[in-house]
Amino acid sequence: MQTVADPAAQRSPKAEQVLDAAAGVFLEQGFGAASMDAIAQAAGVSKATVYAHFAGKDALFAAIIERACARHAALLAGSDGGDADVESVLRSVGSDFLGLLLTPQTLAIFRVVVAESARFPALGRIFFESGPRRVLGRLEGFLRSAADRGQLRVDDPHRAAEHFLGLLKGELHLKMVLGIAEEVSAQAFDATVEAAVSTFLRAYAPQPSTTETQSASR
Repeated sequence: MQTVADPAAQRSPKAEQVLDAAAGVFLEQGFGAASMDAIAQAAGVSKATVYAHFAGKDALFAAIIERACARHAALLAGSDGGDADVESVLRSVGSDFLGLLLTPQTLAIFRVVVAESARFPALGRIFFESGPRRVLGRLEGFLRSAADRGQLRVDDPHRAAEHFLGLLKGELHLKMVLGIAEEVSAQAFDATVEAAVSTFLRAYAPQPSTTETQSASR
């Protein structure tokens, strides 16, 4: 996986100001009801200034999701080194991914997408392309490299990446999305990550060589 530059490093303070305001408006009013006028007013700038930085609501929403992912850089960084410890990388990625899923802003954005994607189909596509698809792509690249090095047995890196992220999205995430739980204990969080890593490694462990099998049987 390759490190992804934080988009904030390439944006002006004014653009960041607009993004902060847009996030608040979207989460308060929803995507459909939010207007560029309301976003401009919340940001304390003119509507022309908003359009100077973002083409429209779609672009704003995508930028908000991209920024949330970039702020969890370890999730998107990983390692391509031949000596990379797969278990350590997966644990780091798993911890950061689950942490990202459970942040109040991510949960709020997810609820907005689920609530409004039926009326605004493009919203679901924007969310998927700006967040989950990028994470899947980078994890897929790491798993492919690990398989090439003989560290994992992976026939379909994309499906394997789906499996790993799916193991992390369990009861904790569902309860938080539904508002059943207001917070997650450190113990429950760590247990979820460890279970996902150990289950994944058991499923995708490389086959022992013939020599190793013979030695073990003696």
